Amino acid sequence: MITDRLENIYKYNSMFSGVCQFSKFLDTKSLMDIKEKETYRDIFIFPVTSDSVSVAFDKSILEAHKNLMDIHITLEGTDVIAYADLDRESIIFKAYDEASDYLLVNSDFIKTIEIPKGYFCIIPSNFAHMALYTGHTQVKKIVVKMPVDL
Repeated sequence: MITDRLENIYKYNSMFSGVCQFSKFLDTKSLMDIKEKETYRDIFIFPVTSDSVSVAFDKSILEAHKNLMDIHITLEGTDVIAYADLDRESIIFKAYDEASDYLLVNSDFIKTIEIPKGYFCIIPSNFAHMALYTGHTQVKKIVVKMPVDL
């Protein structure tokens, strides 16, 4: 997990090709102008909003990806992202769905991190995670899906 201020995202260009592509996307468009899913080269960018956790929310469930990894960027409010090591701290309960590139896990080792306005979090594929977790407040954010290239 990598978190930093959005203006520093370019510092991670050499670590992940998707971050480099996203940095170039930021030269062409403001994140505040994104109203629906967009594609730029090999990355997908889409807006997400949430006022609160739903009544049906199960805080023991996290998701993970194999082919894509995420960048979560908070534009308004404070996001809370829960996470656990996929291999050492999670038990798969919904098998990997290749078409949607996700699996679901349970974990008794969940940790959380707050991502305030103006910050981002890069979530590598070795972490199971769940954004908009218990405690988030009035969140408007952008999620970037980029290829795993670790």
